[in-house]
Amino acid sequence: MAVRLPPFRVPTPRARPVPLALLLAGCLACATSVLWIKLSAIEPVLLTALRLSLAAALLAPWAVRDWRRRRDELNLSHLRDVAIPAVALLLHFITWIYGIRLTLATNGTLIVNLTPLATPFLLAALSHERVTPREWAATALAMGGLAILFASDFHLTPDTLWGDVVCLASMLLLATYLVLAKRFRHHPTTLLYVTPLYAIAGAIGLALSPLARSTTPVDWRQEWLWVALLVLLPTVLGHSLINQAMRSMRGQLVSVINMSQFVFAGLMAWAALGERPTVAFYPAAALVAAAGVLVAAPRRRPGKPAPFAPEAEG
Repeated sequence: MAVRLPPFRVPTPRARPVPLALLLAGCLACATSVLWIKLSAIEPVLLTALRLSLAAALLAPWAVRDWRRRRDELNLSHLRDVAIPAVALLLHFITWIYGIRLTLATNGTLIVNLTPLATPFLLAALSHERVTPREWAATALAMGGLAILFASDFHLTPDTLWGDVVCLASMLLLATYLVLAKRFRHHPTTLLYVTPLYAIAGAIGLALSPLARSTTPVDWRQEWLWVALLVLLPTVLGHSLINQAMRSMRGQLVSVINMSQFVFAGLMAWAALGERPTVAFYPAAALVAAAGVLVAAPRRRPGKPAPFAPEAEG
């Protein structure tokens, strides 16, 4: 007798506050990744490969269910579509882990949150979406908050310079990966997009992991806990929700709201690791929150959809 799977779905945005709440939940889940990465001693390529492969394995039963229902809408081009974002995500994870271990946590977090500066150009080039004046204003507001943190917390030294450069590359890879979710939103469901994406990225990572050996001793009895948390929270939940948001919401809105990760990460690092935020964190967080309110607030003019109204998925 066939086993009936419980529903696993990212709800479609019928009520406008719902997709916004799901996006914030995804940002909160993704923000936990810095905790598990800092606690883990696994070499970056292997940690990335385990994270992505296990995420794909967990999502596979629901993806197969969606495939059976929508197989008539699928062809080889859908599998080809996910290859480029899969490579971008794999390289983003590897460079993020590698870079954050070479520089200060504040430096890496600040640099990776510069994605709203890159996404307008990538959106125009890859998905023909133009940023609106309101989105530019929200971006400027959020960047103002980040500038406060840069002025107070960013420390450029010869010891951290290479790590900062790696984190900058990681930011560009993240922005590319996110915008490609917008470009390929014609995939029938989010699960049919992210599951093969995670699987391809994980398989490439596993193939590369023997080339990236580490002499750091690893206590696997403890490490499996950090791997499991990294798989379940920021990957299965966080990245899947953010991909859904990129498919159904305006790209720059998602990019600006995604900056809330540094607020969540700062508060969690304080609570879990005792890393108390600096005084500059609070006005910066307030400006990022204000930018999110500005970019997500519905327009009052009749006949104009709210910025977070769903778009057609092709």
